[in-house]
Parts: sequence; C-alpha cells; structure tokens
Amino acid sequence: MRNYIITGISVFIMLAISVSLPAQGVVDLNSAGSSELEKLYRVGPKLAARIIAEREKNGLFSSLVDVANRIKGVGPKMIEKWEGMAVITPVAE
Repeated sequence: MRNYIITGISVFIMLAISVSLPAQGVVDLNSAGSSELEKLYRVGPKLAARIIAEREKNGLFSSLVDVANRIKGVGPKMIEKWEGMAVITPVAE
C-alpha cells in the first residue's frame, strides 16, 4: 500500500512540474545532454561533462541542492540562477 501512495505522489509531482513549467527552455539535469546543459547559466562544455559524468557514475540527482553537493563549481548562487530553467525529474523507486 505504501508503494502505491509513493508512486501516486511521484506521478502528481511530475504532472505538477510539467503543467507549471513551460516546455521550452527547461533543462532536466537527470537526462540532458551536453548541449542542453550548456544553455544554463555559467555551464560550459567542461562543467556539462562533469555533470554528465557524475550522473552516470553515481546515479540520478534528487534535487538541485544534490547537484550543488555533488558537482564542484556548482553552488547556491548558481542554483539560484537556474531556478525556473533547470528541473530534476523525480527518481522512480
């Protein structure tokens, strides 16, 4: 029963995100390629490569704060600039 509730909440969150954010210009940090990541504030080829490498090595990100904690060079100010431009898709259990 608990798994159904968690799944339902995850689906609700995904729908809320997809409805509230414009599709154009939003970058999903859990699936974006290098060229998409480079559309974000202060992300060049090297930082995009580090984001992708971290994601592939240690799994998907759970939040923008998780990205800041795991990626050197990404801090609170950068995350603040990404608000509304970058999203994290919920991780399915």
